[in-house]
Amino acid sequence: MLVYGLTGGIGAGKSVVREMFAASAIPTFDADEIGRKLLEADLALVREVLRMFPGCENANQSLDRQALAVRVFSDPAARRRLEDLLHPAILSRFRLELERLPRPRPVFCVLEGALLGDTRTRFPLVGLIVVTAPAALRLQRASERPGADPNSAQARLEVQRPQAEKLARATHWIDNSGSLQDTERQFRCVLASIQKECGGPV
Repeated sequence: MLVYGLTGGIGAGKSVVREMFAASAIPTFDADEIGRKLLEADLALVREVLRMFPGCENANQSLDRQALAVRVFSDPAARRRLEDLLHPAILSRFRLELERLPRPRPVFCVLEGALLGDTRTRFPLVGLIVVTAPAALRLQRASERPGADPNSAQARLEVQRPQAEKLARATHWIDNSGSLQDTERQFRCVLASIQKECGGPV
């Protein structure tokens, strides 16, 4: 099965576009959600994270994800070490989930992830869909999420790879700065283009 990556900065609207693929009967996966589940269920992985980042545990020795986020977002080297640990595990779990898809399988699927294309772990992508929006709009969206901290959203925006660099790697692009209808129109064009690349409608 061919895998198309779906990425963009915080607040760009990746999840909105992923939902459009899902509504079109395209299998979709969320790399960030896979990572969250691993950090809840894979005790060996959690122990290794805590070994690398002591002090990021709760009273019951579970991982304090908020403390970990504070640690790595203020330290690029620490963030890279965490990515080098987590991303191979995410890739392995993603491959397992692909194998579990019922047959006959669609020709392609979509994997959403904020860091696709930016990590040293090479995900098996045949194309990269980049969703963009102006920085001010992305910050506004991220700050308006339930329980969001505007300062944290700003910090995340600042440490992410510049949008222009993501676009330089894109095979497909969706500008999510306008109305939902405009995003849907662009999505239909991207879907048709991917279907053509895959040899016809899936």
